[in-house]
Amino acid sequence: MIAAGSRQLRVAVALTVMFFLVPFLLLPVVAVADEWRSPALIPQRFGGRGLRAVLNDPVLTEAIVNSVLVGVAATFVGFVLAWPAARLIRASGTSGWVSVALFLPVLIPPLVVGEGLRVWFLRIGIADTLVGLVLSHLVVVIPYIVLVLSPGFTKELCRREEAGRALGASRWSVLQELTFRMLAGRIGVALVLGFTVSWSQYGSSLGVGGGIPMLPLVLTPFVRSDPQIAAVLDMVFLAPPIVLFGAALFAGVDQSS
Repeated sequence: MIAAGSRQLRVAVALTVMFFLVPFLLLPVVAVADEWRSPALIPQRFGGRGLRAVLNDPVLTEAIVNSVLVGVAATFVGFVLAWPAARLIRASGTSGWVSVALFLPVLIPPLVVGEGLRVWFLRIGIADTLVGLVLSHLVVVIPYIVLVLSPGFTKELCRREEAGRALGASRWSVLQELTFRMLAGRIGVALVLGFTVSWSQYGSSLGVGGGIPMLPLVLTPFVRSDPQIAAVLDMVFLAPPIVLFGAALFAGVDQSS
């Protein structure tokens, strides 16, 4: 009975994984399908039209570059701002209501947040700029980074930091040699998650960015008009999160060994 139950569980897990993986596995096929008419199960003609269209369209390449620049900047600035906030939340013991307040922008629909920020940013002259996009992405990037970092600031870590300073180590030495080392895994996850959240922002990019091309904005129209180009852009869209999460996972395994 136990063996049968285990087999059924494994089958259920395998089917669930396949259900989520199949759409992603089809993306490379769609990306090289120059001709794929229904009801054929495989494309009638393969080619690189979609890839050439992406590489030769300056708007699409600009959107990819802009998304990378904004994502990196929002992650770096978000980490710098979230670090003391995470530490303060953990030390003060007020993580409950502070976390709720911090996550309010995440709970509100992204388009509403984007439009609300646009009204404000227009008045201070940073709407339709990369600076405005970075600031708008911080609204959702910071909460996620704080969520990952705050549990790491334990009493044990604080005691070790105090001991290091009592022995004459500078604050920077304690931070570099102790704090960063003990929180290395969390820092890696926080950076990866921060970039992924910014990279995938549609509502804030649409509301604040206006005419600035961003990858989530230029991808959406192609979903209906040209599935092949959409598949190529989807693969570009998926590549950084997959690579970053894989690198973070590998680093965590390597560190544990």
